[in-house]
Amino acid sequence: MQADWNQDPEAAVFEAYAAVLWQQANENRQNSTEKACFGTALPVERLNDFRDEQIGQLQELMQEATKPNRQFSITESRKPKF
Repeated sequence: MQADWNQDPEAAVFEAYAAVLWQQANENRQNSTEKACFGTALPVERLNDFRDEQIGQLQELMQEATKPNRQFSITESRKPKF
C-alpha cells in the first residue's frame, strides 16, 4: 500500500526537501571541484516547533555530515521515486 503524500503536509514538506537535496547532489556532481553544500537554512524560530527527538536526530545528522571520512558518497544521478 502506497502512502498518499498529498494529504499529509509533513510528507509534502519532506518530498519538497528531498527534491532540493536531489538537485543539489546533481549540481555537486557537475561542479565537483567546489565544496559540496547540501540542505537549506533552518531559522532558529523553527527549532521551537521540533520535538526533542527531532532535535537529537538533527544533531546526529550534522555530526555525520561533518565527519572527515563520510560513510556515504553520491554516485548516481537518478531522480528519487516518490
